[in-house]
Amino acid sequence: MQYAFILSNDAINPESPQGETDVVLPLNELIEFRVTSLDVNHGFAIYDTNNQLIAQTQAMPGYVNRLRWKFTSPGKYNILCLEFCGMAHQGMRSSFTVK
Repeated sequence: MQYAFILSNDAINPESPQGETDVVLPLNELIEFRVTSLDVNHGFAIYDTNNQLIAQTQAMPGYVNRLRWKFTSPGKYNILCLEFCGMAHQGMRSSFTVK
């Protein structure tokens, strides 16, 4: 799936990438994001409930970056692509909730 972030609590099969629609993460626990790409380089940026950038890494084909973060405030967090990756770059966004 190009121009989309796929989030899941389980491993994602690159042959048939499917994520979860409502990802909920626990408050005050260390979370590890395993970030990769199936096509081109992407930026993986997490914004907090005040739309402030709090963490970022790169999504690169053939490589898995591990980003660890402890969320100390509940709410909805947004993920945006920070690397221009093609015509639909501006649509590369996702979100998750911390409770």
